[in-house]
Amino acid sequence: MSSHYITSADHLPEESGTETTLQITDARTKRIFEARVRIAQEPDELTDPEPLTVVAGPHESVSETRYVELLDETDATGLDRDLLTRLATEQEGASNVLNTRSDDLRVLLRYLVETGEYDSTADALREIAFDHLAAERPALLDAYTEVRRELDDDPLRRARENEE
Repeated sequence: MSSHYITSADHLPEESGTETTLQITDARTKRIFEARVRIAQEPDELTDPEPLTVVAGPHESVSETRYVELLDETDATGLDRDLLTRLATEQEGASNVLNTRSDDLRVLLRYLVETGEYDSTADALREIAFDHLAAERPALLDAYTEVRRELDDDPLRRARENEE
């Protein structure tokens, strides 16, 4: 994460120092996300202040600096990236077996296997689930892909794992 953020004056609350949800952009990565924040005119009004450039005007060419304290974050799609990261990290050491405990689903998946559409019920379930998520929740798949890439590219994490 950056230590400098940008938002539009249109998104700011009326009162300084109040807790609100705000759409902001990470100045370094240009990632847009929503976060629960506190905003203040002066940094000493906040516990953990970061600079916030507030842009205004028809070409967003007018700006002023305020300060923001991020309390918790979701991306612009409303996804909780911290939760997704925690779940992905926990999954690395857990079983990957899913159990739906559904006779109906098992019969339907076995039908697809026995008619030659899939090689196994696991293949059928994976493909159907991922196809559904791609169609209905593409932002979730995109966020998960980014989380996995970040976890795989974390040199500190890899170094700690090699020590164990």
